[in-house]
Amino acid sequence: MLCAASLVHGAISGCASSPRTNSASRDMPAPLQHVVLVDLADDNDIAAMRAASDAMLPTIPMVKGYVCGAPVDIGRANVHKDYDLGIIVQFDSVEDYKAYLEHPIHVELVQTWRPKWKKSFIVDFAP
Repeated sequence: MLCAASLVHGAISGCASSPRTNSASRDMPAPLQHVVLVDLADDNDIAAMRAASDAMLPTIPMVKGYVCGAPVDIGRANVHKDYDLGIIVQFDSVEDYKAYLEHPIHVELVQTWRPKWKKSFIVDFAP
């Protein structure tokens, strides 16, 4: 099961920066990050959900950055691998993110795929 505390701790410790370093200035395409980790009920659906996400999400006008991928196992025990797809969608503002949530393409993707999820873990953050 995904452990929110471990994920957040890992993200925070992995992103630590000195007080003089602004992580937002490091070539981030957009300041608001929407991270979705999905574990599908049927592994046979992984490629189809990835293809649908790749085809649909980047076409939504508010999306400033997008990436979808599979877990990578490099042998670290504290890195979560109990999900099938990781999706990051980036926005310029909270308003854009809220509009994205209601955009017909996003709604269609969620209505199609959420019933096929065994579990998910979603976090939103801004540098």
